[in-house]
Amino acid sequence: MSDSEDFSGSEDGKFKFKAAFDLSELPAEVTKRVNALKNLQFANIKHEVDYYNEIHKLDLKYKNLYDENNDKRKKIYLGEYEPTESECEWKESDAADAVIDKLEQLEVDDKNVKGGNVKGIPKFWLTVFQNANETLLSGSFEQIDEAILKYLEDITITLPEKNTGFTLNFHFAPNEFFTNTVLTKEYELKSDIDPEDPLEFDGPEMFRSKGCKIDWKSGKNTTVKVIKQKVKQKGKGKGGPKFVTKEEKRDTFFNFFKPPKVPEDPKEEVDDVKQAQITEDFDIGFSIKEKLVPRAVLYFTGEALEEDDDEDFEDESDDEEDDDDGDE
Repeated sequence: MSDSEDFSGSEDGKFKFKAAFDLSELPAEVTKRVNALKNLQFANIKHEVDYYNEIHKLDLKYKNLYDENNDKRKKIYLGEYEPTESECEWKESDAADAVIDKLEQLEVDDKNVKGGNVKGIPKFWLTVFQNANETLLSGSFEQIDEAILKYLEDITITLPEKNTGFTLNFHFAPNEFFTNTVLTKEYELKSDIDPEDPLEFDGPEMFRSKGCKIDWKSGKNTTVKVIKQKVKQKGKGKGGPKFVTKEEKRDTFFNFFKPPKVPEDPKEEVDDVKQAQITEDFDIGFSIKEKLVPRAVLYFTGEALEEDDDEDFEDESDDEEDDDDGDE
């Protein structure tokens, strides 16, 4: 084998890695050792599965503590519980000043402000969604959704005993838009080794989601736009103009509850457009579970947005460094 075959070459002054070699070219004794490494890798993957199962047990344990605090959070912003003076005292002065500045910028209905008769924290979840729209919701929250989100009272998370997924529960007060009191979105996880490709396991991953049927009240469905079109009549018959109506899909957050269908056969090909929709749906669901719900107050005040911007800046810096390294 010549030197040019042994090492990766360069093209146009840039380093270029040599393509992977054919494993069948390895000597038999080397192939055996590679197989031994694969067995070790598989043993580590089994440990990794056990690790994520243990993590899920911790999630279940601490979920009860989170739920207790989140239930109290709900009672405060709905005005069902008035926190004590000590509970209202925020000890870090700099952080407290920042929170006060943010709160002063929030728009609160003038009628609620007069006379100090503000109940709870008005428009809590509406403000959370407005602030998190670009960073967590991929811009899916539309202006037409604002009137509905005023009725959102809470978002809770259901975890099964085994690490097979999670369910987001959106709790609504009685409203003029739909009769449901709870809208659900369920995500299924693959958390076990695929027997057909065991070495590809890289932790639990979402592979399917399921929404729910929204029982819209007449004329209140925000997911469709009703278009009335005039029909051109043939002949010379008398009579007024005729119209037909048709429905078009409209952009709204509530499309979230009717996600794109994932093929039952994992080997079935999915076109790029549908795959992008599936990926976005998974990203939004995961972000609601991991960020929006547990850190709702910070999205209400806007503080979480600053942290998200810092994370984006770090990611962009890392990408630029990688690009620079690749150019060297």
